[in-house]
Amino acid sequence: MLRSILAVIVSYIVMAILVIGAFMAMWYGLGPDGLLQPGSYKGNMLISIAAPTIAGVGGLFGGWLCAKIGRGRGPVAALAAVVLVLGLTMAYFTLQKPYPADPRPAGMTVKEIMEVGREPTWVAISNPILGAITVFLGGLCVCKTKNPA
Repeated sequence: MLRSILAVIVSYIVMAILVIGAFMAMWYGLGPDGLLQPGSYKGNMLISIAAPTIAGVGGLFGGWLCAKIGRGRGPVAALAAVVLVLGLTMAYFTLQKPYPADPRPAGMTVKEIMEVGREPTWVAISNPILGAITVFLGGLCVCKTKNPA
């Protein structure tokens, strides 16, 4: 039981570090003008593709790690539930914040944009759902190879 709880906690922390790190690297590496439409708070095609990709890869790795540590499907299901519930809770609070009006002033820093802006509704809702699904898939890969039918 302790091993299962530890698997969920460790996997969630590792997933959070990977996902936050990937987004931070993207934001600080490419900057606002590389990820947002000119003069707007709306994301460009790169961020629209990168956001679900990062969530998916993070979920796959988190599910894989959870199954390795927890040695079974139970911890993976618990991790998927945690990802879904916490993600949708964060989405709820994100969606309470008003979407900033365009035009976006030139020269805004990443920190300023993160304080004023907010992610689109589709990203806020789809990321936790995609994350939970990919956690299951990542965990199933380990469980299938361990216990072939």
